[in-house]
Amino acid sequence: MNFQPERTEQALKKLGFDELKDIQQATIELFKIKDELVLVAPTGSGKTLAFLLPILEALESDQATQALVVAPARELAIQIEQVFKSFKTDFKVSCCYGGHQVKIELNNLIDKPHLIIGTPGRIADHLRRGSIDTRSIKTLVLDEFDKALELGFEKDIKSITTALQSVRKRVLVSATQ
Repeated sequence: MNFQPERTEQALKKLGFDELKDIQQATIELFKIKDELVLVAPTGSGKTLAFLLPILEALESDQATQALVVAPARELAIQIEQVFKSFKTDFKVSCCYGGHQVKIELNNLIDKPHLIIGTPGRIADHLRRGSIDTRSIKTLVLDEFDKALELGFEKDIKSITTALQSVRKRVLVSATQ
């Protein structure tokens, strides 16, 4: 992976932040050298930026979908998408979740987004349909993975992880120990 640290600086400026929090700085540094990370920190500590910024630094503009973020609730998936969109980059992001029209999502996935964010059930559905090309997905983030398991998404998460044969980076995120 070829990292572009200036993208973090640009994103922080667009967000109106002067500096990174410790968890964000540590995650960016570890993301570059580790293939598997576990982020555990309380709600409001900056975990979303902690995993989105190294993804942003690693994205290649000329490649198809390179990262997948799975969140257990549509509200969280939408929130993560909004944070990424607030970076105001040229990278395409698509959000897929239950309660959203599948037809709209299928249209959004035709022109392959660089980043896909979604809920386990809907992502698993798209993988079964073949509407997500997994060949170039190198990064998988399971946000609030413990909640996803508590909510009964184990089967969907298993099918997602099995379908992603090219993943090199895995990030598990939780707000609880």
